[in-house]
Amino acid sequence: MRVLLYLLLQFLLAVFLVLMYYKFVEFRKVKKLNKNNIPTDLKLFIYMEKIDVKKIKYNKLMKIVAVVNAIDIGLVLVATNIVNNLILKFLLAIPLIFLLLFGSYKLVGSILKKKGMTLNES
Repeated sequence: MRVLLYLLLQFLLAVFLVLMYYKFVEFRKVKKLNKNNIPTDLKLFIYMEKIDVKKIKYNKLMKIVAVVNAIDIGLVLVATNIVNNLILKFLLAIPLIFLLLFGSYKLVGSILKKKGMTLNES
């Protein structure tokens, strides 16, 4: 029980710290997000899921991507802290980062697709 509480606390702290990073660093880098100055992770999300940026603003998308990335980083941190060996941590973390990132982007993209926020494909 104590270990689960410790892992939950680690997860929550990691999510909080990543969200604070996005709030105080990423959001303040650019005053107004537009097509020319959006961060790479937001570009990846828009390209992968074919999001229509005319229907949803860049700032709202950036907040969604920030929350998704924070949760992903928290999950990777918890998963790698279960393993004690440093080499195994790297071997676990690298594929887990990609799997969680693309999986969570697909999940959020499907939610936005149901809400009609994606480009119409013909």
